[in-house]
Amino acid sequence: MTRRALSGVIQTTGEVAFDQDRVAHVSPRVPGRVFRVRAKLGDHIKTGQTLAILDSIELGRAKADYLRARAQLQLARQNLKREEQLLKEKITSGRDVITTRAAHQKALADYRAARQRLRLLGLYSRQIDRMRYDRTRSALLSVRSAIAGRVIKKHITLGELVTPKSNLFTVADLSRVWIWIDVYERDLASVHVNDGVEVRVKTYPKRVFSGHVSYIADQIDRHTRAVRARVDVKNGDGALKPGMFAKVRLIDPHGAGGHGKRRQVLAVPAAAVQRAGKGRVVFVEVAKGRYRRTRVVVGIEADGFVEIRSGLKRGQRVVTKGAFILKSEASKRSMGQGHGH
Repeated sequence: MTRRALSGVIQTTGEVAFDQDRVAHVSPRVPGRVFRVRAKLGDHIKTGQTLAILDSIELGRAKADYLRARAQLQLARQNLKREEQLLKEKITSGRDVITTRAAHQKALADYRAARQRLRLLGLYSRQIDRMRYDRTRSALLSVRSAIAGRVIKKHITLGELVTPKSNLFTVADLSRVWIWIDVYERDLASVHVNDGVEVRVKTYPKRVFSGHVSYIADQIDRHTRAVRARVDVKNGDGALKPGMFAKVRLIDPHGAGGHGKRRQVLAVPAAAVQRAGKGRVVFVEVAKGRYRRTRVVVGIEADGFVEIRSGLKRGQRVVTKGAFILKSEASKRSMGQGHGH
């Protein structure tokens, strides 16, 4: 074992999840009956695209109130214009103009309230401006997606009654995903927001996905002695699917590698370190042809070497080629001794 300068790389695992800032639950703003369904599970959706159409009595009433308020405002505007002209010609009194102006202000307030009601129900301004009385279509309301993405859940059938509490669709933008990881207490000082990461999944063993640490929790789990952290990863082609298991390499640019200095540590070749249960072991040469299995505590892994934090002393020779075979033989001997009589 020798002293080496290693870049700060921490290996951990995690699970791919939806970016919750890019998920939208689509619900109607008013109760209604499903008149038409325009989206299927798996469809790619644009922002503002209609996913379903509802037949809503409440919307029909709101449209009727708006059309009535608009007509009354037009009439009040005409009356005010006529009264002001008559006042100029001294045919009417100022009191009549004041009364007509008050009626106009009330009609304007009613119109604005009715228009705002339609806006709250999800209608666009241009739709309201073009609105005409149509008994067959007055109660139809389009339910639209607030984001672009893919329909990942669909809970709607033709003819059913729905309310604002109903989640009709769930749309997710998968161009970026989250990966939740556990950072152990011993590594916490080496992990920072915006540190770069490399992600690999079994489905695509030759691909490396790039991302960065976006969030580190403020509390350590007392059972696992780890902190939850979140990694943001670009996923333009949608290859990463929520629920996938991922291997994550965190690269520390602060004092260990990257933009900082490489840290001097005691290290052995990665091939020398073998898993044994929940720990790690190496085989130390005690004499020519004789080796002792030794438990070690490892740290960062980089450049083909693994940091040894405890269990070995500088200068000790360890097996690099054939360590796995030695471990297997040691396990067999242990099992044989355990079953001997």
